[in-house]
Amino acid sequence: MSERIITDVTNESFDVFRMFDKQWALAAAGSAEDCNAMTIGWGTLGTIWGPATKGRSIVTIFLRENRYTLEYIRKNDTFSVSFFPEEYRKALGLLGRVSGRDDPQKIKHAELTAENIGSSVSFREASKIFICRKLFVQKMDAENILPEIREKMYANQPEHVMVIGEIEQYIDRGE
Repeated sequence: MSERIITDVTNESFDVFRMFDKQWALAAAGSAEDCNAMTIGWGTLGTIWGPATKGRSIVTIFLRENRYTLEYIRKNDTFSVSFFPEEYRKALGLLGRVSGRDDPQKIKHAELTAENIGSSVSFREASKIFICRKLFVQKMDAENILPEIREKMYANQPEHVMVIGEIEQYIDRGE
């Protein structure tokens, strides 16, 4: 598998809507020896906190505040967002349903291989990987969310936490 490692993503093109909404991804933090990951379907790519035409390239993800992976993201300076070929959908489903608190071997059970990449952890099987330096973490205040969304999404669930990370590396393994 050929691999391109890119540190400046400003000239890359991404189908963000398909990537997050249809393809899903894993958010992970820690090291290959001690990490946790969870499936995410909400995220953005963009720029922030810089002068015009020189903003920081970022990934923004949203995790419920009770998720174990969020604990790993909070205690580490970096995290990854990894996308996979379609044949790994079942593995991503498992990692979205099972908490690492309940099953510390869930990555092994999903038959994925954690590996240290740059300053974070990702997975050998991933085809597109963003290694991010954590810039911002904040719980979303449900009172500031449109009532029709709040009632549907947060009536019986904890709020999401927004995590913004500056892209340090983008690894493209094709597909």
